[in-house]
Amino acid sequence: MKEIKVAILGPKGTFTEIAAKKVFRDASFKYCDTIDSVFNLVESGADFGVVPMENSLEGGLDVTMDCLVNYDLKICGEIILDINLCLVGEIEKEKIKVIISHPHALAQCRRFLMDNFPGAKLARSESTASAMKEIKGMKNAVAIGARNSAYIYGLNVIVEDIGDRPSQTRFIVISKNEGKGNKTSIIFAVHDTPGALSDVLKEFAKREINLKKIESRPSKRKLGEYLFFIDFEGNLSDEITKETIDSIKPKTTFLKILGSY
Repeated sequence: MKEIKVAILGPKGTFTEIAAKKVFRDASFKYCDTIDSVFNLVESGADFGVVPMENSLEGGLDVTMDCLVNYDLKICGEIILDINLCLVGEIEKEKIKVIISHPHALAQCRRFLMDNFPGAKLARSESTASAMKEIKGMKNAVAIGARNSAYIYGLNVIVEDIGDRPSQTRFIVISKNEGKGNKTSIIFAVHDTPGALSDVLKEFAKREINLKKIESRPSKRKLGEYLFFIDFEGNLSDEITKETIDSIKPKTTFLKILGSY
């Protein structure tokens, strides 16, 4: 039986790895330094990839949305993970001067950090696990990440559950192949005319299709032009979904179908 190769955001101990293991129990994991590298590896041969898509507190990850535009890959699944962030390190709280983590993790703990470490420098890392690797041997730095991952890197949990509110992160599974399910994602841009976005959304409303998410990103083609990411209930094989997609095509300047899952 062929071994399934899954590209994930590394190193070992990321929340992405935790999410991926909920779906792929016997796969061979390929750890990537960046989200862009995960997409590139799937495009060049890995069977699947798992990347973070959005957090309930901080919204969508810009780099993941940009990669969905730039790579010819599909969304074929998703995983929702409860996030419990911990302050981890090898030093006492009184010695902390630098706190390193993924930007979303830092943002999710904003209130805790302001109340407890107002003078600390906040530094960004590609993932919560890479932050843990970075602080090894540093005299005044700690990281924010998962409790179990701290043990992987021989670090102590200094304070547990430091997020400002309970949160969840949604991870997506990407591949070259279509998925199955009753949720579909698309990306589109509209004409620069009054009511252009509303005209597209009306096609979903009049067919009573429930939109689960809508988010915008700059198109990077010209100032003022945006791409809209939409998740909605329905499968691409459904007649009503096909009809809706056909109806919005002439109302858009760009349309990409990311798949059903």
